Order: sequence, then structure tokens, then C-alpha cells
Amino acid sequence: MISSISSPNSGSKQPKSGKASQSGNSGRRRPPQPQNGNPEIRSPEPATLPPQPSRGSRIKANSPSPSEEFTTQDFLSDPRSAINPRKPRTTSKTPQSKSRQPRKKGLAAVDMFDFPDPNLENVSSIASNPTSPLPTAAPPPTRGSRPSSPPARIPDTEIPQNAKKTPVPKPRPQASQRPGKRPASANVPPLIYATRLLILGVGIAVICGTLLSVVNAVSRSTVAAEEQTTPGHQNPADSASAAPAAPEALQLNQELGALKTQVQVLATENPTLTVGIFLVDLDTGSYLNFNGDAAFASASTIKLPILVAFFQAVDEGKVQLDQMLTLRPEHIVGGSGEMQDDAPGKKYSALEVAKKMIVVSDNTATNMMIELLGGAEVLNQHFATWGLSTTVLRNKLPDLEGTNTTSPKDLINIIAQVDRGNLVSVKSRDRLLQIMRQTQNDSLLPKGLGEGSVIAHKTGNINTMLADAGMVDLPNGKRYLVAVMVKHPPETEKPAQTLIRDISRMSYRYLNDGETPEDSKVKIKN
Repeated sequence: MISSISSPNSGSKQPKSGKASQSGNSGRRRPPQPQNGNPEIRSPEPATLPPQPSRGSRIKANSPSPSEEFTTQDFLSDPRSAINPRKPRTTSKTPQSKSRQPRKKGLAAVDMFDFPDPNLENVSSIASNPTSPLPTAAPPPTRGSRPSSPPARIPDTEIPQNAKKTPVPKPRPQASQRPGKRPASANVPPLIYATRLLILGVGIAVICGTLLSVVNAVSRSTVAAEEQTTPGHQNPADSASAAPAAPEALQLNQELGALKTQVQVLATENPTLTVGIFLVDLDTGSYLNFNGDAAFASASTIKLPILVAFFQAVDEGKVQLDQMLTLRPEHIVGGSGEMQDDAPGKKYSALEVAKKMIVVSDNTATNMMIELLGGAEVLNQHFATWGLSTTVLRNKLPDLEGTNTTSPKDLINIIAQVDRGNLVSVKSRDRLLQIMRQTQNDSLLPKGLGEGSVIAHKTGNINTMLADAGMVDLPNGKRYLVAVMVKHPPETEKPAQTLIRDISRMSYRYLNDGETPEDSKVKIKN
């Protein structure tokens, strides 16, 4: 701010130097210094204006602004100082408080001041020709410096001491130079992290299970399509009603401990006999296994899986029930049966041959059936496919040497699968069980059953082995499967028969609420 301007020699002589007094941040007034003998210039009346607040200033808001005195040389050297006594603007911008009034620019600010008449001409002349060379005004003395020391030149770009420097903005990197954003790290609690992992694991397990189910369904449909396109398939209706070839294991629950103990006592009382027993209650899944996995000579019990293979071929359309078979000399063998007395060349239907094979245990009919079904090798493949681990056909009947083998468990397994309809159709199952119920040899398992019981079974007998296996329907509605095979010394068949009957009676009492069966006299045929 300019308080006054006066110069008696403004027209003739320029002073060599001049000093100006400027108030500091503390508000103290410094007296102006004399300039080479010139008369001191003072303002008759200091003009006061509202103070300009600044950061770090300790001047109270209502305190008057100190007056500043200028010489003629100061004004001539820098006429802008008469307009605005502040320091020249610098290239760097200082932050301003919101309360500060905006700085007025231009020479129009001269109208705010009252200049003495002698100096108005100089002001107007300088304003009219701002391009004329003017001496620069000496900066005010720095706070704390000596009065006698010459003032230091303040560059135009110098920032006041009490003004904070504005941080220089850094150049903005190009898009290609910008680093990729790093993901913000979040402190996830362990419980939430574990829950996320659990959800992820469950999702993966569900996806894997779905894929496995789809693959399994596709593989099953492929196998079914291959079976339907098997050569010789002539009756799709019967094949559709047939059960799948894949066997289903016996569904066993718990072993009948009390019944097993009684069987062990019977076996101990007959040390010369080797007995194998397997029994399953189809209603509860309870079972009895006493040496039931052991392989025995099958004798005529091998005819039971051959009968199942026959009805399976019927369901597949490979064999017709009324298909005529011719008796040839190579089929005729001795042993049990009636067809050995017939002349070669006689014809029989396939169903008739199958019935004779079971009902009277005809060995000649069995050999005709083996040839019809493709031979021993093909039958053994079927047996293995059904899950019969010890059932093997090695020779034609009668096989007195006992080379054909099976086990009590295999016999029960094959009957159980037939009962569930896994290997043959429902129609073939009914025919098969009806044939087995017509078995004429009732001297073994049927001897231990009570009145009202029905059994579908097949016996077997050679010099050293006696067996019987079948399905029993009790009067109380229960159904169970039982197979007993006894290996005995030659010419000692009687103890083996008694042992099988006793086991049958014991099982009947145990499963039929303790009823005592009545023995019946049946002529032994085998």
C-alpha cells in the first residue's frame, strides 16, 4: 500500500538510491532511512486499509496496517509499487485462505488512493507509457538485518517466508507406463476363509458326481445297445422283458448265530463227512454260511445253472421253446434218466428236454442241452458273468469222477438272481421255478419241511457226494434259500442223507417259529 508520494526535485534530478520501509510479519514499524541528504518523505496522514490476513501471521484482525513510505526514486523505479505495495507475483502460486479478497490487477487500482497533486503527472505519464525503461525498486530490508547494510535483491520468483510451498505435481504417466493395479489385500478371518473353501469343495464334488452319473448312464446305454444288436436276436419283445445280464450280489444282513451253532454241533457229530451249507432269509437278509464257499463236485446240481442259461437264450431269441431237437447216438449216456432208452433220431421240443433234465435228472437230456447252448466253453463264460466263482463245466454227464464243480454259495446265488428277475424275464422265471418244483427226488431237503411248505430244488448224487439246493416257501409267508453239499466216503451215503435232512429240519424250525415238521416217506430217485 502506498501512503504518500512527494519529491521536490522530481523534474531535474534523480536520486541515486532509495529505501522503503515495509512492515514484517510481526507488525513492527521500521523508520525509513535517509537517502543521501534528501529531505525525508513522510505521509501527512497514513491511510489505513483492512489488513490482508496470511498464514502464520500473528497480526490481529482489527489492527491497522502499518504505513509504508516511498521516495520519488522508489516510485519512478517501480511504478507498480504505487499501485500494489505487495511483492511482485511469482511464477509459483501460493495457497490463499478463503477469507482473502482476490487481488485487483491493472492500473485501475490507482483510483483507490489519494495522491498529492505534484506527483499525479508522473503517475499518469508512467501509466500512459508502461513500456518506458524504469529503474527497479530496491527491496525492503530483511527482518533482522542491519539498517546500514544494503538491501538484498529479491528475485521475482521468491516465495514469502510465511507462505507454504505448493507441491509440484508429478507428470502423469502414459497408459503404457502405468503399472498394473495390485489387488487390495483384505484380512479375511480364518472362519470365513474355511467356509469359502468348503463351499468350493462341495461345488466341485457336485460337478464331479454329475459328470460321473452322466458317464455311467452313457456306458450303460451303450452296453444295452450292444446287447440288443447281438447276432441271433430275433425277438425284441422278449429281450426287452429280460433282466440285465449284470449279476446282483446277495444282500446279506447279519449271520444267524444260533442256527450256525446247531449246525456246527451236527458237523462235529459226523467227523467222516465234509459238509458245506449256505442259507439266506430273503425277507430279512439274515444268512448262515458254514463252509459255503468251498468247491464240491457238482454232480447233477450243475444242471441248475444250465437250465438258467437255456431260459436266458430263450429270452434273447436264440432258442425257441418249441424248437425241435434230434436225439443222436453221442448224446446217449447211462445213469439217471429215461431218454437213454429211446432210439436215436427221435425228436423232442427244447422245453421237453429242459424239463427232463431237471425233473428226473436225465443225463442224456443234459448233454443235448449243452450242445444246444454252444458247449461247455460258452456255458462257463455265462457262469463267470453271473458271478459264479466255483461253478465250472468240464465234462459231459454223468461225470462220475466229479470234475464238474460248484459250491453251496454259487447255487444260492444263481437261485437268488432268478428269483429277483436279474438273469431271465418274469415269464421265464415262472416256468423255471415251476419245473424245479416238479423234481421227483424228495428224499433230502423236502424231508425236513412241514406240511404246507413248497420247495423248488435240484438234487445231485454221485459215489462220493450228495447235495440238494432250492427255494422254500413256508406256510407263514417266509421264503428262504438253502443249499447243502456233503462229501462222504464211498458206499456210505446213508449218513450224508441223514445230515441233510437234519439241517433242513433245523432250519425250518428256526424260521417257522419252532414248528416241528413231520417226516414223509419219499422214494429216492437220482
